[in-house]
Amino acid sequence: MIESIKAIVQHLISEWGWAIAIALLTIAMKDALSKLWLGIQFLWGNDFNVDDIVYINGNKKARIVRQGIFKTTFYLYEHDRKFIVPNDRIWTLNLEKELPKENTRNIY
Repeated sequence: MIESIKAIVQHLISEWGWAIAIALLTIAMKDALSKLWLGIQFLWGNDFNVDDIVYINGNKKARIVRQGIFKTTFYLYEHDRKFIVPNDRIWTLNLEKELPKENTRNIY
């Protein structure tokens, strides 16, 4: 019984080993590629740039110090600390940025 199971497993690995290896590699790389894509999306736009003053969740004033593909670093003014956020979680922060003073106009 055990010999027949070994023979079946060896046959499956010899026939389908490449497919199993690709499936495992795909599962392992899915998270890394997802984080990379979210980081590229955050850097792609011109909504938030280095040295912008933002408000995190509407009440914490911060400055964007560094932007990378995988993480963004903020300097929190009230606490004199840096705050590092992975870019795949930056969308949950509810970032707000003031409009520039010279370009504001009455749009109503």
